[in-house]
Amino acid sequence: LGRTTLMLLHRALAVASALFSGTGIQGAIRMSSVWDRVVIDKSSQFMSIPHDPASGSQPSASIIVLHGLGDTSQGWADVAGSWASAMPSVRFVLPTASLRPVTLNGGMRMPAWYDIVSLDSDRAAQNCAGIDDSRALVDKLIDDEAALVGGTSRVILAGFSQGGALALYTGLQRPDAALAGILCMSGYLPKAGSWQVSDAARASPVLLCHGGADPLVLPDWARRTLDGLKAQGVQASLKEYPGMAHSACDTEIRDALEYFKSSLSL
Repeated sequence: LGRTTLMLLHRALAVASALFSGTGIQGAIRMSSVWDRVVIDKSSQFMSIPHDPASGSQPSASIIVLHGLGDTSQGWADVAGSWASAMPSVRFVLPTASLRPVTLNGGMRMPAWYDIVSLDSDRAAQNCAGIDDSRALVDKLIDDEAALVGGTSRVILAGFSQGGALALYTGLQRPDAALAGILCMSGYLPKAGSWQVSDAARASPVLLCHGGADPLVLPDWARRTLDGLKAQGVQASLKEYPGMAHSACDTEIRDALEYFKSSLSL
């Protein structure tokens, strides 16, 4: 549920293995200055990619990337690294969800932003136990990053699958100021109908990216999410990728990069 394409996954695992083993990245993949800057908190598995000091003394913006169910920050390390290479003035933060029992998987404990009961029912109507705890954690991350980059208008919240759902749930309830953007990849609007978009958050541009052949988070859920957001006055758009399942593709990664640059005026 929380993986990109197989190629990206293999590369990301190679990166993570080298980083955690302390042997460095050379030999795992081609050496990049981005990986020289990676910082990992081994206890929380939070990962950050600081901006390139050659671009300026302070980062121009921050992008927070939330992984999917059962994944960790490592699953999106390689993709975030490619974005960081293209936007050297931007810092990236990749948190890892806490371990919690997931009903869908027989109560097995795994990294999850909230509980998922089933894939069969309309997931937007599920209770999503634990989502408000995760929202509080991400809200604090946003505040911390905003203090580093000059305000929430310089922060983008992005996520894949369950992480994308949490990005919408958190970013669209921010009470005081709009984010620079919210990117939801292969996600949906959780607990739809039980909460409202804040007045401030209506100014946050939202991009939904979704596979046209996704069997886990159905494409129709993305379309309904789009309709629901527009009904509440949100500036939202949807890009669908024909034939793509519950994954990510190169075109989507490039589209996300262009969205980041446009939202941050880079």
